[in-house]
Amino acid sequence: MKSRVSGLLATTASLFAIALSMAPSRLLADDDFAYGRRLFLDKAQCSYCHGWAGDGAGEPQSNGGAANLRNSSLDRKSLIEVISCGVPGTPMPHFDEGAYSDNRCYGMTEAELGSRTPGLPPSTTLQKREIEALADYLLAKIIRRGPVTRAECHEVFGERGRSCDEIAQ
Repeated sequence: MKSRVSGLLATTASLFAIALSMAPSRLLADDDFAYGRRLFLDKAQCSYCHGWAGDGAGEPQSNGGAANLRNSSLDRKSLIEVISCGVPGTPMPHFDEGAYSDNRCYGMTEAELGSRTPGLPPSTTLQKREIEALADYLLAKIIRRGPVTRAECHEVFGERGRSCDEIAQ
């Protein structure tokens, strides 16, 4: 009987340890998405051109024509490249401060691209880990999500977000 209780306690302790080890990673994932959202909305100000929902409906003062990220099929590696390097010949800026100082972006330098070199962002450049967190956020919450939902609006603006009422359930 004593060995059976010991075995049960050992199994319970093991399961408890596994559960504890998983809990912080879940919290970390939520924190990572919140961090990515802050980068998207605030630090990098992606929403200025792409809209808060990534649907391309940016601010009226933006250059316009921003990609609808909700319809994008880019994978993580491609997103990181576009965020880091921008898109030559378009208003999409590069967020890697040294993007065209060497050939890390599309195998080209600023000297080779000339006037087609993407500009610096109007906000600030990002560190590599920030670019990766932003890409992870986009993949988890925006890329391939289809039309904007009221639930997504409430997630960003809270339950009292007035503009959320305009979005169909």
